[in-house]
Amino acid sequence: MSTDDLSPIEREKIEEEVREAFSSVVGGCELLDVDAAFEVFLDSPEFVMIGADGTLCDYRQYVDNNVSYLRTCSSFKLTTLNEQIRVYDRRLAILSWIYKAEATLKTGERDLFESAGATFVFAKIGEEWKVVHYHESALPPTRVPGG
Repeated sequence: MSTDDLSPIEREKIEEEVREAFSSVVGGCELLDVDAAFEVFLDSPEFVMIGADGTLCDYRQYVDNNVSYLRTCSSFKLTTLNEQIRVYDRRLAILSWIYKAEATLKTGERDLFESAGATFVFAKIGEEWKVVHYHESALPPTRVPGG
């Protein structure tokens, strides 16, 4: 793949669009707003997710698993440690994200993810950037008892 035909301004615009689409994932998770968090993921049989446990999920499994978890939370905080976007052409970009997360459960316990990684493959479908493939890498969280 070549990005030679993209001007620096075009590349920067695509990066901004992808970053904005991605921000809805982070913002939605932190607000515990599942609609906002998962709107950017393509609801299609073409979507594939590889979980940290090595499982393959389709769109519905992925959303259901995450909605179930977020519903156990009273708060959720994501902190970006590193983020890189690679633009491959006008309709394909990959966002690599290293982050940490802290979930406070309704039980008072906390789940701490000290370092995790995710790869989001974005495709421009119509006028929107959608995640068509997602891969997550993380150790299981450390569960801290409630106080």
